[in-house]
Amino acid sequence: MAEEFYNTFYNAFTSESSETSTVTPKSITKTINDNIKHDNFYGTYSKPLKLEKIEDYTWWKERFLNWTKAYAHESWFCLEFGYSRPINDKNEEIPLNDFSEDDKRKFSYEQKMIALIQQSIQDDIFYLLNHDGSSKSVWEALRVKAEGG
Repeated sequence: MAEEFYNTFYNAFTSESSETSTVTPKSITKTINDNIKHDNFYGTYSKPLKLEKIEDYTWWKERFLNWTKAYAHESWFCLEFGYSRPINDKNEEIPLNDFSEDDKRKFSYEQKMIALIQQSIQDDIFYLLNHDGSSKSVWEALRVKAEGG
């Protein structure tokens, strides 16, 4: 019974059939781990690649930018050009509930970029960054941490 379960589960994640391979819990775990490593290295349509070590920043940076340009280009503009919260005539920030539709859209793109960066770098790296909370400042703080200066 257990072997049948493992074969069914294994076949759902690989192209091998149970007739040509011996499936064990260990082989399933290895396959799943290999798939996760692949997704972290290359990214997927719905998730960018992951920076697991600060030493990998140089190659990761270009791939992350290419991913965001392809799959989150509106948010990439926030990263590239920065985002400023809208202000009123008195030079005060406008409350979120008074945002125009365009302001809401831009705010959403900024929040998405922050989330993409957060999910793309290891937590222990993210916590070391000094930033003001904007995607551009997080990006710059990451560059400074990785490249120095």
